Amino acid sequence: MGEPESETETTESSRPGRGLAIASLAIGASGLTLAVATWAAWLIVRPPVVAAWAYSWVAQAFVLVLGALWFALLPISVLALVFGVHAGARTRPGPSRIGATLGVVTALLALAGAAVFATTSWRTVGPPVAYFDTQTGQAR
Repeated sequence: MGEPESETETTESSRPGRGLAIASLAIGASGLTLAVATWAAWLIVRPPVVAAWAYSWVAQAFVLVLGALWFALLPISVLALVFGVHAGARTRPGPSRIGATLGVVTALLALAGAAVFATTSWRTVGPPVAYFDTQTGQAR
């Protein structure tokens, strides 16, 4: 009746859940993998490739998808960072700190990709959103 609570109960209730650390690690790792894969695809299908006539519509759609992926990675990286910090990334090493770090790296890659997508010089075709070839001319 008057017994004090055990010490294990108080440390467990004051310690954030290990599940958040695991979630941060999983989200951070998958986000980083997607960011690196998006950059690799961007380097393969650069804007000059979009100018190729045979694949212009396919390449433009692909470039738009890559741009959308970079913008979609931003909230994913923030989620990994928030979960990691809430799980205790600042106070102790472990999965939460690794997940938060992966979230920051993913955010940097996604921001760089979004900036490159928004500011790329599209020499012959114009921006991917606004280019539609309406001129009739010789067959290429």
